[in-house]
Amino acid sequence: MVVTIQIVGHKKSGKTLVTTQLIQALTQAGVSVTAVKHDAHWGQMDQPGTDSDRFSQAGASQVVLDSNQGSFYHFQQPQALETTFSHLSPTAVRLIEGYKAGPYPKLVMLKPDELATNWHQKGILAFASLTDRPDLDLIGTDQIVNWLLTYLQMHLQEEKKMSDPLTHFNDQDRAKMVDVTQKAVTSRVATATGQITMHPDTLSRIKTGKIKKGDVLAVAQVAGIMAAKKTSELIPMCHLIPLTGVDLHFSDNKKDTITVTSKVKTKHVTGVEIEALNAVQIALLTIYDMCKAMDRGMVIHDVHLLEKDGGKSGHFVFGE
Repeated sequence: MVVTIQIVGHKKSGKTLVTTQLIQALTQAGVSVTAVKHDAHWGQMDQPGTDSDRFSQAGASQVVLDSNQGSFYHFQQPQALETTFSHLSPTAVRLIEGYKAGPYPKLVMLKPDELATNWHQKGILAFASLTDRPDLDLIGTDQIVNWLLTYLQMHLQEEKKMSDPLTHFNDQDRAKMVDVTQKAVTSRVATATGQITMHPDTLSRIKTGKIKKGDVLAVAQVAGIMAAKKTSELIPMCHLIPLTGVDLHFSDNKKDTITVTSKVKTKHVTGVEIEALNAVQIALLTIYDMCKAMDRGMVIHDVHLLEKDGGKSGHFVFGE
């Protein structure tokens, strides 16, 4: 896995200096780095009259120049960042200087007379400047680089955890149920949520009990509880877990959306995140089934784990 960050800013904001010093700090720490420079000024690798230039002029979509100084690539058309990365050897960190519209987390370098409110790109982590400013916390090259190093090291550790060998395969590389025999019995809880959006009239009929199949939310509540209890019968590698509590709550935005929230508890050797998610999904599907005769355009969305606690992995809260 790779951690990617963009260092963006307008001309002479200091982004090249910060990127260079960050590369030096990472490589000195033994971290491999891919550096990508976005040049909006038609910069070219090739020199007029050289073989690589002649190949490009002849229409080759890609040209590779291999020399004692390394290998250089020239693509006739601008590439999406992921396309560019696909041609390169993998490294632990990818640093992108510029490319303001890129999809990766961004540190924005501000010039002395520039305001943070002028920036509207998505994914901005922080604003920084080489010159002293009372409105910013990251001032000067050393402070900026140290902040970036901390950010990257934290995410490298997370990526390492995620890339640890999978435990769902046996010595023949075939799927297996994970052996949890030696794990400690602890109290575990998981909370999940999800939404279904519908025509306003559909929501009104649900709330006033005018759906022909019956009390929609009452049926969905029972369906969600049953789903939590039967999760191991539906998800192949889930353990059969004795649940000590299942509860579902329903709320709406008074317009067109119902939110379902489930909380599932156990005292066992493994967690109940999938049980909580399954309870939400089936409750939402039940609402759809009860109302589909009048509204087939309902949309189920935003199903996710809100919180879990207990076990070796500890406490998780969505968005933190």
